[in-house]
Amino acid sequence: MIFSTTSPCSPSVADATGHPVSYHGIQAAEGYTFISELIYGLLLIAAIYALYRIFIILGIVVDARFVLLSLPFILLGPVTRVLEDSGLFNKPLSYFFISPLIYIQIGILFFLSLLFGKYLEKKKDEIKIFTISLFIITLFFILCNFLLSARIGYSLHPFFFIIFSIISLLIFFLSKKDYLSAFFSLGILFLLPWISYIAIWMYGERWASYSETHSIIIPLVITIASSITILTYIFARFFKIKAYASILNLSLIFAHMIDGWTSYFAVVDPFHMGLSYGEKHPLPLLLMQKFGLSYPIIKFVVIIAIIYAMDIYLKEELKEKLTLANLIKFFILILGLAPGLRDMLRIAMGI
Repeated sequence: MIFSTTSPCSPSVADATGHPVSYHGIQAAEGYTFISELIYGLLLIAAIYALYRIFIILGIVVDARFVLLSLPFILLGPVTRVLEDSGLFNKPLSYFFISPLIYIQIGILFFLSLLFGKYLEKKKDEIKIFTISLFIITLFFILCNFLLSARIGYSLHPFFFIIFSIISLLIFFLSKKDYLSAFFSLGILFLLPWISYIAIWMYGERWASYSETHSIIIPLVITIASSITILTYIFARFFKIKAYASILNLSLIFAHMIDGWTSYFAVVDPFHMGLSYGEKHPLPLLLMQKFGLSYPIIKFVVIIAIIYAMDIYLKEELKEKLTLANLIKFFILILGLAPGLRDMLRIAMGI
């Protein structure tokens, strides 16, 4: 195992234990370093290019519909991550729900679900095949829930998994039945069990003791992010700037406003809600410590600049590589929405 103060693995170990750890005199704390962020950045670039080549081969189009139907997989990361924060998983199971392992798992589910959707699209008896697949996945979920009951702070009743599979089947049955419909339906099946844990924590039993909940953070941040996104759309329509009126680009703004404003409220606590959170990423922490409100504003300016660069300044150069351009936007969206939702849920759950 690689363990050093600059290793991207060491903060993950500290994160799992909830406090700084040491190994042969070398200490590591929770959070990220510039080195770990650089390594993750390089890995992200490699992943984007690899997916781009695969999407070209498979004929997968990355557009607003693709992004929308990918939401269950995007949400899967922050939802499971915040459940790990809540203490739902005991070690060593908890290690699988900390980055980078959690995102590797979701990436595999994402890719396999897309492949399954492409396979199903070519079959005439797609409903039968999808139903059988759901039955197998549901049995697997129930089996894992039983075998790992000692490692999970709260076990769901098998009846829940049956209900989730029925919902997934209904979504597929009522949809276009193309590869993205199957992909989305599977994503819903993977997401619903974890969403139910969030609901149980908020409105039912809790498997650990934490501070008071702050559910007001959810409508507060969503209202601010939505307002900024809507105002951007109105501005773009009024001045006839198409780049800032597209659904995909507006979703980038919304996602990063969720992240920016949630981080601001969590660290600065301007409304004195009793929040005492830190920031694990070094650059945002520096900005909020020095300039406070500037962080969400800077995030907005950066996203506006990225959209300008890709859709206006480099429009002709990227016209022939639309899949690559939209795939880059897709990952930029994830980089905002995933951490933003995790932080929002942590505050709401009082973790």
